[in-house]
Amino acid sequence: MKLLLVLISLFLFIAPNLSSASLSKGPIEITAERLELLHGGEKLLAEGDVVFEGEGFLLYAKGAIYNRKTDWLELFNFKIFDFIQNATIKGNHAFLDLRNNEIFADKIFIYLKKEGFRIKAWDFHKNALNEYYAKRALISTCEIDCEKEDLPPWSFEVRDFFLAPEGESFARRTLFKVGNQTLINIPKKPYFPGVSLPILFPRKRGFLLPNLSQGNRFGLGLQVPYFIPITDQLDFTLAPLYTTKRGFLWDLESQIAFTKNNQAVFKLRYLNDYDKPEAPSTISPKHRYWITGKIDFIPRDYLDLHIDIDLLSDRYFLEEFNVGEGSFDRSRELYLERFGRDLEDKSQEYRTSRFWLQYIRNSLYGRFQSAYLDYNGIGNKKEILQPLIGAHLRYLSTSLSNLLFGFTFDYNYYHRKENYYGNRLGTSVEVTYPFSHSIFRNSLSFTYKGFAYLLNEPANFTDKSLYQQFFEINITTHTLLGRTYSLDLKGIPITFRHILKPYMTFFHRSLSPENPEVPQFSYEDYLIKKAKALEYGVWQFIHLTNQRNFLVLRAYQRYDFTRAKREVFATPPEERALSDLYLQLMAQWMNKFSFRYDTAYNFYGLGFKKHTLTLSLREYLLNQISLTYQEDEAWKTRQLTLTLAHNLSRNFGMRYFVSRNLLKDETTEQRIEALWIHDCYFLGFGMTTTPRDTKFYFRIELKGIGGIGEKIQPLP
Repeated sequence: MKLLLVLISLFLFIAPNLSSASLSKGPIEITAERLELLHGGEKLLAEGDVVFEGEGFLLYAKGAIYNRKTDWLELFNFKIFDFIQNATIKGNHAFLDLRNNEIFADKIFIYLKKEGFRIKAWDFHKNALNEYYAKRALISTCEIDCEKEDLPPWSFEVRDFFLAPEGESFARRTLFKVGNQTLINIPKKPYFPGVSLPILFPRKRGFLLPNLSQGNRFGLGLQVPYFIPITDQLDFTLAPLYTTKRGFLWDLESQIAFTKNNQAVFKLRYLNDYDKPEAPSTISPKHRYWITGKIDFIPRDYLDLHIDIDLLSDRYFLEEFNVGEGSFDRSRELYLERFGRDLEDKSQEYRTSRFWLQYIRNSLYGRFQSAYLDYNGIGNKKEILQPLIGAHLRYLSTSLSNLLFGFTFDYNYYHRKENYYGNRLGTSVEVTYPFSHSIFRNSLSFTYKGFAYLLNEPANFTDKSLYQQFFEINITTHTLLGRTYSLDLKGIPITFRHILKPYMTFFHRSLSPENPEVPQFSYEDYLIKKAKALEYGVWQFIHLTNQRNFLVLRAYQRYDFTRAKREVFATPPEERALSDLYLQLMAQWMNKFSFRYDTAYNFYGLGFKKHTLTLSLREYLLNQISLTYQEDEAWKTRQLTLTLAHNLSRNFGMRYFVSRNLLKDETTEQRIEALWIHDCYFLGFGMTTTPRDTKFYFRIELKGIGGIGEKIQPLP
């Protein structure tokens, strides 16, 4: 049986350094309390705090005998500290053949500090061919008593173990134990497939740890992944998930990694959702799938290429089957870790596949891109605007006599089956002049923009060629005012600094008089309107001696001169000249307490129309208390979310989460989890309920090995 649990092979990398690198090359230098030559000088006996130091390691023993004639070193009660592998090796009695690099030990203990693994092996032997034998080996990340036979909370035990230099390993029997009880007993049989576990070395071909899941729409689910390495750079993982109510859900994953910056991951999830009462056949197709992947290719420091693939049969698929290896949550976690790029939310109505090539050198930045929107929402898919081709060229700002210049050119081609589509070209020239006057810091910028729309299909537009041009002026000024205060509260001195930052920004956009109505291809086309507005506000910061930004307060408002010219009685309150007054209050204290409150006040009869309150407490009453309240009159929402987490003992903890829609008087989601946390393993059980579904889930995770079940985050 192929097992990567054979970590005792680490001794292979340490012992040759001991022998061939140092001991066999010239006289031995040993320090000890007592040294004695035996048999006419053929043997050297060292007793009491024997120390031998070599390159990258330190050997300590209570006693040692070196035979100059046979070049054998016998050790008693020894320890080897390997600083290169960050490992410790202990044993009672061992022989080292320094000429052939052979090792014999009756019992040996190895601790890999970086990986956290502890290995105890009996009747250990390494021969001159770098082949390893052990009558019995015990492996775990839990504490293992080197002297006693007591077993740790969990361990893997292999019998009659053999390891070849190529990494192939065989064992007559493999047992997984919890304490003294054997839960899994895998004998070596010709027909039994290999098992591979990702501990220290690259994973070998074979089955990985299984996954179990449950949901009232798909029943019980069992998934057993099978890992298939093709080369060191390419592998596949096939993970069929069998569900009692919906049949087989197939997961396929492929990873390609040439270097850290040149890699790719592809995932395919497929379900033949045959007719069953649990299948939502009225809203989803029979053949359901999710194809996703990401590619990074960086051939030069100034050139990089990226591809994101995201295709979906129906948007309910991701929410309904968010379990197993190919689930949305696990895929999102993998992509964030490997590529630093996220996936669009699973409830979104469209998925975006994109390609972009970037070039940046000195002050020049260029990007060529393409995107496709896979729409799964309500409405006519033929009218979805596809940004098929895009090119962006920008000459980054350069300084000339305190003036900053910048130039931008954009080209995009948009297509859809129905309604207008075609080409969009844009140019932009920017000039910025930063300057200071007295205590004020100012910035004046001027921007000219011009756009051309060359339509292939004009639809309701009378002309195929449309043009628009305008200029923008932006003036910003601010200042910083600060003062330090000292107070005495009943004999307790308090010192804090108050910083006031008032600011004002004037923005003006002027359109060409002959500008016609233009197509709306991008978000910028929606924003291109004549505008003249003034934004003013103030920031306030309070810094304590040992806590910056203890309290932050911001208030700002906007006055639109263009809206002020409209008829007041014909304009909705939210579109009048004076915008809402926005207030933000934020406070934090030593990572124990954080508070944020946002609100908006409308001066045209609506009053306070929006409230958002977020409160977080750590290590007060409970380990974590998090409360979020959201209210928005415009969007007709009122939501309350509460999270509680606490360690009831050193090992046992619980977490509770509830999100409730106060307007509908309905619980959107409720989740409760119980966790048992040990130094070398983690157990979790949870239940989640929504208006559509109820799920029970669990997690068993062994430190350094992985786990089975759905992902559960440990308590803070």
